[in-house]
Amino acid sequence: MTRLKRIGMAAGLVAAALSAGPSLHADEIAVDHRWGRTVLTEPAERIVTLSYTGIDTLLALGIMPIAYRTWYGGDERGLWPWAAARLPGGATGLPLRGEIDPEAVARLNPDLVEASYSGISRAQYAALSHVTAVLPPPDGRGDFGTPWDETLRIVGKATGRDARAQDVIDAVESRIDAMRRAHPDWQGKTAVVARLDGPLIFSEMDPRMKLISRLGFQLPDTANALALNNFYFKLDRELTEPLDADVVIWLDFTADRGSLDSHPLRHTLRAFREGREIFLGPEVSAALNYASALSIPYALDRLVPMLEAALDGDPATVVPDARQGGPGS
Repeated sequence: MTRLKRIGMAAGLVAAALSAGPSLHADEIAVDHRWGRTVLTEPAERIVTLSYTGIDTLLALGIMPIAYRTWYGGDERGLWPWAAARLPGGATGLPLRGEIDPEAVARLNPDLVEASYSGISRAQYAALSHVTAVLPPPDGRGDFGTPWDETLRIVGKATGRDARAQDVIDAVESRIDAMRRAHPDWQGKTAVVARLDGPLIFSEMDPRMKLISRLGFQLPDTANALALNNFYFKLDRELTEPLDADVVIWLDFTADRGSLDSHPLRHTLRAFREGREIFLGPEVSAALNYASALSIPYALDRLVPMLEAALDGDPATVVPDARQGGPGS
């Protein structure tokens, strides 16, 4: 088991100390976070991830965790296709479901508990830090506000896979940049990412809209004005102006478009009249939700052809959707 340096704490406690602690030895690994600093004396190997997207991060680094927390949906193991495809030999760790249980996690005897996207509380962190190293969110990040690339760098550092983490980040970034360069006509066009139920519109702060922005799109000014520094905002069904974009991307988590088809004013949208709506079924909607190093390429492979069809200038072009069994399912 990875040894942990004890800094200014009682015997038997794990090293999670303030950044102003003693200087490090050359082979020690220090990770600063919102509650101080965690120091490992060697790269972690037995890892439990409590982050809802942690399994994606670890698999992207070629690491199989001994246990991982599931979010929603997926297969019987709580895994979506982009993660299941990366399992070495089909093996998997132990799925953890529901709330964080420090005692259950401690019984797994991990070297490291990764929790940067988990909602871990200060009390849960303290309890786990008595038995192992814990990585809560970085300082300045919210419970669910750590971007995928920052998480990769943190976990890469703690596991001695810094170079692998940077390679993965570079590959994903290069893929996004290539798609942007391949579609100069998208630059400056407006796009809205919205949930069918509500509907909810995601702001430019949200990872889903951030990805669409990387392709060259921008949120309409009217929608931007309503965001008010939130990740999303609920839209009144009688207010359609924020949805008046060059393309509207609907996230559908249940493969049921009934609520949208019955929307009283949807027919007034330019995107509706000109065939520029995109309907993403549960699988691709989840890929955008996870916004991980594995799910982003998976989502783009399916979303980009749909954007091409929606924005080809021909309203007669049929954009595949979940009901038709197309790439958005």
